[in-house]
Amino acid sequence: MMSARVLLSVVLALTLYGVLAVWRYFSKPKILALDFSDVTPFPGLDASKTLPFPYRPFRAGRYTMTMGIRKMPEDDWLVIDNLYKQEQELRRHLLKTDRDGVMQCLPGAEEACKEALQAIVDFVTRRFPSHFYLLKDKPGHIYNAITDRTFKIAEPLQQNPLEIGAQLVMEDINLLIQGVGEQPNEYYLQASYSMAPAGWYIQERIGWPLWRIHHPVPMWNEKLKKPMEKFFLGLKVSSPVQRNNYFMQMDDTMFQQEPFPDSLPHPPKIENIRIRHERQTLRRLPRTRAVMFMVRTYLTPVIDLKDEKDNLWAFREAVNAWPPEMAKYKGRHVWGEVFGEWCQKVLCGYIPEEESGDERTKALGAA
Repeated sequence: MMSARVLLSVVLALTLYGVLAVWRYFSKPKILALDFSDVTPFPGLDASKTLPFPYRPFRAGRYTMTMGIRKMPEDDWLVIDNLYKQEQELRRHLLKTDRDGVMQCLPGAEEACKEALQAIVDFVTRRFPSHFYLLKDKPGHIYNAITDRTFKIAEPLQQNPLEIGAQLVMEDINLLIQGVGEQPNEYYLQASYSMAPAGWYIQERIGWPLWRIHHPVPMWNEKLKKPMEKFFLGLKVSSPVQRNNYFMQMDDTMFQQEPFPDSLPHPPKIENIRIRHERQTLRRLPRTRAVMFMVRTYLTPVIDLKDEKDNLWAFREAVNAWPPEMAKYKGRHVWGEVFGEWCQKVLCGYIPEEESGDERTKALGAA
């Protein structure tokens, strides 16, 4: 048996080890804010002439459901283009007429909202110094030169921090916090400014865990639930990422709370069919550890692809490859026939040059 002296030595050693571990943890410098010092300033940006980036996230071939996560260059986190003024008018209008429909913040998320605003201010003043800058004659205020509006960003704040942030950027802002619900490792939506919901109400979704938000998506539980949970737990402050998503709608409604119609009295016109595309970015906030999930929504007329035959061909092939449950979820039965007939006329049997001979023969035969 272990003697009392040996036992005491072991206890003292373990105690010392614990004290040293605690000391090392608290002596480490804590990251209090995101560092944007390496972001390249873009003072020459002309917000009125910069076209939205032409994202084309579709790929031909066999359908595979993945998260589609890729590294995000820090310079590209928040973007500005010539739709800025138009969309900011909509944001202000919604805040006045339907605040609960665009802005939600649960108790306990206030600090994360403040940290999110700080990150937005630090980025836009660094990246777009001609359009956003701190006022020297009015400390604690930021000026938005595009909309000619000034916002107080020092406490006490006059608005919820996400309301201010939403009037600086083009992205919707969502904050997810770990362990505030029944499951300690689950992330829950705790605050959001959402100008562009896609068939849902934010006042219903606020407080939901990730799995419940994605529950309507076919195959999500089987394919993505565990990988996404693992991703959120492992997301590092130093590793922001981005992904893309798209589906279809039959008009230009950005603030789409009602579910998209499962049927129409008449077939849609090809001129009215829109690709509703989302560019999503995710990053960890260092102080509160919340995940900041930003979404920029674009509405692109399908007919804009008329002169992009490679992209249109890839898009048609991707749509045709959707499994039945995904096709139904994305409403292909509503617009698919009209879209397919239009593609047939525009493409006229076109096949990209990089396709192999067998694939070209198969595709031409199918056409």
